[in-house]
Amino acid sequence: MVKSQIRLGLAVLSAVVLTACGAHTTSQDDQLLPDYDPTPTQVNTPAVEADKADLWLPLQLAEQQVLSPGWLTAPLHADGVFLSAEHHHDVLTFRAVDTTGTILWEAQRPLSCTGFTLTAANDQHLAVLTDIDADVQTFGHTTATAYDLRTGQQVWGPVDVPGPHHGPGTVFAAPPEAAMGASGDKVVLDPASGQVLLDERQAPEAKILGEFYGLVLVARDDEVQAFETSALAEAGLEADPSWSLSTADHNWDDQQLHATAPSPNPDMEYGTGAILIGTNSTDRALISLVDGVIIAEEVAAAGQDSSSQTWVTVGQELAGYSPQGELLFVESLEGLQLIGVGGAIAYVENADGDVQTHNVITGALSRSYDPQAPGELVVPQLIDTNGAAILEGDHSYYLVPGYESRQ
Repeated sequence: MVKSQIRLGLAVLSAVVLTACGAHTTSQDDQLLPDYDPTPTQVNTPAVEADKADLWLPLQLAEQQVLSPGWLTAPLHADGVFLSAEHHHDVLTFRAVDTTGTILWEAQRPLSCTGFTLTAANDQHLAVLTDIDADVQTFGHTTATAYDLRTGQQVWGPVDVPGPHHGPGTVFAAPPEAAMGASGDKVVLDPASGQVLLDERQAPEAKILGEFYGLVLVARDDEVQAFETSALAEAGLEADPSWSLSTADHNWDDQQLHATAPSPNPDMEYGTGAILIGTNSTDRALISLVDGVIIAEEVAAAGQDSSSQTWVTVGQELAGYSPQGELLFVESLEGLQLIGVGGAIAYVENADGDVQTHNVITGALSRSYDPQAPGELVVPQLIDTNGAAILEGDHSYYLVPGYESRQ
């Protein structure tokens, strides 16, 4: 086991960076926007190579090239492209990088507009970024725009949204009335057009839980209901849900219910994968997006190994499940935080702040680091089947290019 500092470093960073685009405060309304260019620009140059002598790498990646795209927040990925942002002073630069390590495009935003998501429509993967209405030129008026994830070309928008990105997916919410209060009513946008599919102000009986690559989850009528975005666009809530779950069967409080996407979740971009649903962050169910089948319960976090398709969950126990929900192993280990999964290894931080690694099939402890190695500890968040990996460090994220770039 090795001592981890990454959670502390990135938690401090998040507190500084992750403010809400368009969050309403009197002081923000009167502030003028920084000088920035929101239009994506083509780059098509390699990301900077990191000095591996400064990094404490896991053994399975120790011989690979490591790149430093400058990302300061956790990247999202789909269609072989990773997207995240760095910031200089009061301007964010979103940077899309493919699995070869090539920077495809960049786009700038005000520092407060960190909210973004990935989705898909019509066989096209999209990046949805928030911005401030250019005609207003002050904070407090939020818009959303979708771009082709690979090219950066604008697909739709900008469209007005009630407030900052809320998520999961294309969900936006009115800002809280108080600085630390709960978000207001939410809307979910159609990934295909940017039009509002559902607005909680107009349908107060429905609570929007999230949008997941074309599937919208709603809590209503004592059920969690899943709708294809195309069905909602055509018939609204009169459409037939793809599947539903009784909230009473799981003792879920509709008003406290929330959903989130586990990470890594390699099949999510194909409209499959799984989600976590529950009324708190420590007791959730891992549910298949395809049919609503429950894979695991009493889960705090989960991630799927792309090579074996095994789900690893943490909660009161560390456990592994097949994609069909067959229990592969269970270990009575409490106080764990899941950092990442990949290469048949689960990386977790234990209650003492040490990083320990487990085989995703058997749960057995494995030796994944040289205990005498120097440098900044970096831990895989994911390792894809093509060999590309995202590494989480103290204050930034690194990219290991995929196999195709190593020829």
